Formats: sequence, C-alpha cells, structure tokens
Amino acid sequence: MRPKLSIRDEVEQLFEKKFQYQKPKTGAWQLPLQEPLFSEFYQYESLQNLKEQLNGVKSKLNNYGVQEWSTHTNRRDPSGEISWRLKNETKAEFVTVAWCKFFECLHRYPLVKQPQLNTLHLCEAPGAFIAALNHYLHSVYKHDEVKWRWRSTTLNPYYEGNALNEMITDDRFIFHTLDNWLFHKDLTGNLLNVDNIEHMTKRCAEDLLDEVHLITADGSIDCSAQPDCQEELVARLFVAEIISALNILKDGGNFVIKMFTLFEACSVSLIYLLNCIFRAVHIYKPATSKRGNSEVYVICMDYQKQTPGLPRILQAMRVKLAQSSDTMVLPLFSKAQIPSDFVMQHEIGCRLYLKLQQEAIEGSIYAYETKDRYYLRHLHQLRGVVSSMYYNRYKVRPLADELCIVKQEDINQALGYSVPVYGGSYTERENLRQGDLLKQIYCLRREFNQLEKCPTGKSSYKHKQHRVGSLQMQLSKGAAVQELQSSLFASEPILLLRLRILDIFELDPLWQTAPKCLFFDGSNNSKTLDYAPSSEGNESTFHVVQRRFFVTLVESLLAARPAKIVFQNFTFLTHYAASVLLFLAEIIYEHTEFDQHITLSGCHKNNDATEQLQQLQKFLSDDLGDADEAIHSVLHLRELQKNAFSNALILHNNSILLECFRRMLGEDSFPRRMSVEQTQIVQDIKETTTIVC
Repeated sequence: MRPKLSIRDEVEQLFEKKFQYQKPKTGAWQLPLQEPLFSEFYQYESLQNLKEQLNGVKSKLNNYGVQEWSTHTNRRDPSGEISWRLKNETKAEFVTVAWCKFFECLHRYPLVKQPQLNTLHLCEAPGAFIAALNHYLHSVYKHDEVKWRWRSTTLNPYYEGNALNEMITDDRFIFHTLDNWLFHKDLTGNLLNVDNIEHMTKRCAEDLLDEVHLITADGSIDCSAQPDCQEELVARLFVAEIISALNILKDGGNFVIKMFTLFEACSVSLIYLLNCIFRAVHIYKPATSKRGNSEVYVICMDYQKQTPGLPRILQAMRVKLAQSSDTMVLPLFSKAQIPSDFVMQHEIGCRLYLKLQQEAIEGSIYAYETKDRYYLRHLHQLRGVVSSMYYNRYKVRPLADELCIVKQEDINQALGYSVPVYGGSYTERENLRQGDLLKQIYCLRREFNQLEKCPTGKSSYKHKQHRVGSLQMQLSKGAAVQELQSSLFASEPILLLRLRILDIFELDPLWQTAPKCLFFDGSNNSKTLDYAPSSEGNESTFHVVQRRFFVTLVESLLAARPAKIVFQNFTFLTHYAASVLLFLAEIIYEHTEFDQHITLSGCHKNNDATEQLQQLQKFLSDDLGDADEAIHSVLHLRELQKNAFSNALILHNNSILLECFRRMLGEDSFPRRMSVEQTQIVQDIKETTTIVC
C-alpha cells in the first residue's frame, strides 16, 4: 500500500484532522427538561458497524509483538522528529507527546484569550500539559503580562493503594510542584470518587476564587487486555471528567477532553450534552497524535453555565457515577431525546477519523511486512517536512530557563530501568492467560531474568546529607491502604512482577520471607521483637497489619531502648513505613547502615529523643484507619523522596524482592512429576529461556 498522496498533501492532511459540529440556525439543540435520564439502553447500528470495521483492521495487529510493533510505529511516525527537536534543539521543558499535542491545541483554537488566567488539569500526570501551557503563555505574551495560577489532579503516585498499571508513576514534575496538586481528602487522587470531585470543587473555589478559565482532561485507562472495548472501559472516567469540569469551569470558559472513537451511544449522549452547553464543539486530532490510535480531543468553547436543566443533569450524573462500579452502560439521554441531525453530523465525524485510522494501520502493516524502500524513503522525507511545518506554523522558540516551572536538571533525571508491562503479541498474551500453571510459571521466570538488570545492592546513607535543619514530624492522612498495589520505594518492573506472581500463585512474595526485627543490648545480646497480630478489627488489610507492627515496635523501643536494631528481610515499601524508619534513623539513633539488612545503632537516650518517640507512639496508636483519616506518613513527603535515603531504600527493597522471586520461581516451585505434555512445554520454553535456580 504505497502512499497515494504527495508529501505536501499528506502533511496538509496530517495537520487538518478537524471536525466541527454545526448547530442548526433554528430549533437549536437543547437539553431535555422532562424525561428521566439513564433510562434506556440502545446503540446506533451505523456506528456499531463502524466499530466492527475498525476492530477488523485492528485485529490484524494481534500477532505482532507489542515491543516490536511499538518500535516500528515510533520510527515511522511522521511527527516523531518533533519531540526530539523540542527536547534537544529548543530545550523545552518536560517534552512528551502529550506536550506536543496540547501545544498544537493551544495554537489551533482560542483556548487562552488573555495572559491572566486560572486553569485546572484533570488526569494530568506526569504534567506535560502544564509545561506546554507555560511555554505557550511565555511565547505569546510578555513575561510581566502573564498572571497564571493552576491546579492539577491525577491518581496519586505516592499512595500505595493505587494500582500500578492504572497510573503514571513518573513524579519528576509533580514532586517539585506539589503545592499545586490536589490529591483530595483521601489522598488517592481518584476522580471516579464523587466525594473527591466535591472536595476538588471546594478547593478550586478557594484557591482559584471560582474563576477557572480553562480545564483539560487527558485521562485514559490501560485497555491492552481488551483493545476492542477501549471506549466502553473509559466511559466512567469520561463522565467523571465532565462532571468535574462542568461544576468548576466559569461561565464562558473552555474545556478540552481526550476521548476515543465515539461509536458508543453513551459517548454520543455526552457529546450531545457538550454541544448543548458550549457555544462551539470541535473534534481535533493533532498532527503529533499517533495516526494509528483512536484518540481525539473534543474542544469545547465558551461554556454556557446557566443553561436551563443543567443542574438536574449534573446531579443525575453524580448519582450514576456513585452507583456504578463498572462501565457506564446506559447512555445519559434516551434515543428520542437526541436529534437526528446531530446524530448524522456525529456519524460523519466518526467516519472521517475511522478512515484516517484505518489508512494509518494498513500503511504501518505494509511498511512492516514489505520493507518497501520507496515507502520508507517517503516516510523519512515526511518526518522532516512535518517537523519544519510544526515549528513554522506554531512559531516554536526557546524559553528562558528562569521561565520554566521546574529546573531542567530535576526534570531530566533518569527514570531508571524499565521493562514492558505486556510482552509478546496480543494472541500470545491471551494464550498465556488461558494456559496451564506450569507454562505461566516458566514465563514468569523469563520475566524475572530481565529484572537482573534492575539496580540492587548496598548503598551508603548518611544522616542529614540532604537536609538543612532538624527533622520535623508532619502527619499526612488519607484512605487506609487496603492492599499494597504500588510503591515508589522499589523499581516499577519488580513491583509489576510481584503483582503477576500474586495473581498466578495467589501468594504474595512480600510474605514469602520471614521478616525479623532484632533488638541488641549493649552486650550485643539479641532478642526478636515479639509481634503478635491483633485479633481486633480487620487484620487482613495492609494498613492494619503495618500499623500494628510499628505500634508494637515503637512501644518496645520506649520500654527497652536497645543499643541497636536490625531489620532482616524487611521491606519498607510505603510512606508510612519509610517515614517511621527515617524518624528512627535520624532522631533516635546515631548511625544507619543499609547492607543485606538495615541496621540502626547508637541509641540516643536523652529527654528530647524520648519525648519525640513518645509523640510518635501516640500518633501511631491513635490512628484507627477510619474513613479518610488513616496515617499515610509521619513526615513530609519531601523528606522521603528524591534523596539519598530513598535511593538507599529502593536498592534495599529491590534486593529483598528479587530474592523472594528467586525462591518462589526456583526449581522447587515446579511439580516433581509432570505429564508428557507438561514436559514438552518445559522443554519448549527452556529452549528460549535461561532458567534461574
């Protein structure tokens, strides 16, 4: 499938993937005022046919490996050179593909009308929209004209109850702009919680004085396991984003939300809602958005906040969001409430983007399979032209260092070693998921081998190396962590393998060693901390288990004041645990050693240390983990991240977890007797896998 268009025409098409809904001059689209909402399930047959067509093309990708295909499409992406130039030539701040896309949106639509503005950014991690807006403002207006205040929210990467595969853990921008981020009363940052939306609405009213001129929503959900149901899986998030925006946005404000395909009736009703309450609604796919994916940006201009019937609809949406724990199945409006001329326009827009996506996928398959030199040369030339067009059209220029939000050296820090969340093709992953236990174990072993590259081992840590002044206790509280699903105190690939093992074995690697806490007196005699889980409350939750241990630890320290403590095979994966450890290391003990174990020695027995230990004991004992009042940390987050202490703790936790994996995935984890079929499976996998003993 060689290109049918000239480079000039193809570039023009790439930059003009736009669609605008045309409202009727008479009989304007209006919100339904009488009939019930969420009362009828239906679909539009014509749109479902388009969905089948798209899934038919996407299914051709099922047998391509994720990594290989991603590498191929990245190399052939016509806009791929833009982000490289922005990072290396322009030295723009925190450039990602999201940065490039939003910078386009800002230039193509009058989203910002003046240099004095307040903005809110939903589902914003890692923060590229904010950095792009900052670059835009200082490119268009003079420095002394810009009066900009912003707030943002996302799933909190510092909250260990958030699932690792549902959030972005890159906190390089977030950490240095913490005061601008809203993680809500429960600290989760979860926008699907109606209480969090209410809390955010109040905070924006206080912080931004009810004057939010622009809201962006760039949220999505990992749909790799169900690529044919992306729109349905993300529907609840769309509803939550729209409720948030319509509650907070000022009259006349603008709203940008990322959506996908728009074939489902629930999406049609949401787009109709937006058309009824905004003066103009556009669908836009930026040139820097990958051609083969389904994402589009819905650009909503000039909010009509006083539209009759809107409060009733927002209340119904809040109730529905609070009730639904799964996808939003029922459309907001009944079929009869949505005008046929709107549906006709909507289908035209869907067909436009379907055609573009189909052509992109087919073109990528052609390039992958044929290695056609002419086509590859064409793509190479196209990248250069697209990059120049982007720079010329949007007048891209460097930004002075002092105008950046975060120092470049902080943003440019490496994220560390990473491995793909999903390996192999979609077909291979499905076969593995449905395969027998033995095959899954050997595949886990193959993943484990890749993790040998993760940083582990000893690390030196010295007191006060990263701090001016003394350490001060500062409690942060939120929802109790029911299950440990993530952590910034271990490498992400290691934590992902832990979740895979937990899913397959139904055994948590965290508990496959016998962690010990040893007390040593002045004569070096040792005693194991006597810890017995409480019979009171729900002992199965992670928060209750860790709380009970550390309460016992601090009470025992007050009673015995041992000269030395040694934590053996002990992981400190939460901010709760890490903050208690750092408190003990810097307030109660003189020396800290991160070796195979963690050793605290040289106990301070002065009155000040005793008083602070008693205060810690009171804080931990009073924490019952009720509602959103469980202790998340006893120190400020800035004391626990991006410093020598956190680096040492990451290496320590990595080492212990890898040793747990090695024990669980060793030869003893396999049946002694295997069937002929199982033996053949083992042999097949051994041919491509180095077994770790």
